[in-house]
Amino acid sequence: MEAIRKCKEAALKKRKIIDRSLIQYMTRAALAGVYIGFALVLCFRVGEFFRAANSPATYLVSGIFFGIALVLIMYGEAELFTGNTMYFTVSTLHKTTTIKDLLRNWLACYSGNLLGAVFFAFLISLSGVFDHLPKEHLLFLVAEKKIEATTLQLFVKGILCNWLVCLAIFIPMQMKEDTAKVFSMILIVFIFFASGYEHSIANFVLFSLALAVPHPEAINLAGVVHNIIPVTLGNIVGGALFMGALYTYLTSKNEAYGSAKQSVEYLFHKRKPLSK
Repeated sequence: MEAIRKCKEAALKKRKIIDRSLIQYMTRAALAGVYIGFALVLCFRVGEFFRAANSPATYLVSGIFFGIALVLIMYGEAELFTGNTMYFTVSTLHKTTTIKDLLRNWLACYSGNLLGAVFFAFLISLSGVFDHLPKEHLLFLVAEKKIEATTLQLFVKGILCNWLVCLAIFIPMQMKEDTAKVFSMILIVFIFFASGYEHSIANFVLFSLALAVPHPEAINLAGVVHNIIPVTLGNIVGGALFMGALYTYLTSKNEAYGSAKQSVEYLFHKRKPLSK
């Protein structure tokens, strides 16, 4: 499968960048946090107009634009932790990379994404874009809802989220036209956003934005930790198991079928002259 080959090539490229310069790699990862921030600010700015009007389309409208974040990350060559759970699972299972490479990438990328999220929130706090927000602002409502969910709910929603995010990366790998790639990314990411699933890096940005401005007491560091840990673990399961490992398994079956078919054809053609 073409997408599996590209996953392995991408993992090797990422390992090469880390080997060359860890700082450069983490800067790329920080950019992913910033790009997600750009999209989230747009989502909440637009969505708040609909919330203020008590529109049932609030989450629908705000979610339409979030897919822009993945487009910026993929075409801006930034590094996203959730996508790397798939890349490095595929490459490690194929023995193209090692478990050490996998863990080093995940740690560096996750840390870089967090730094980018905090840095972006700091810039937003200085910009005044989210100054004087009412307590019922969409940003705070979403943050509080994420904190109030149970650990199991957060874990499962983390699985479902990264399953979709990795599909939004995996499927365009099999397309040739950039227009089709961009459309599919935005559409699939919209599914996870509108469904209310949980993305650890997007949550980093969301909580950083909420904490960087005057906010309700319900939004605090303890609540953030309660959300981030199970969501991160769920994202790893969704990307590594349900995408990376699953498609590695499916591809290996295809390869086995192809080898068997070639063997049958070889035997048939070899025996054919004897039947004459």
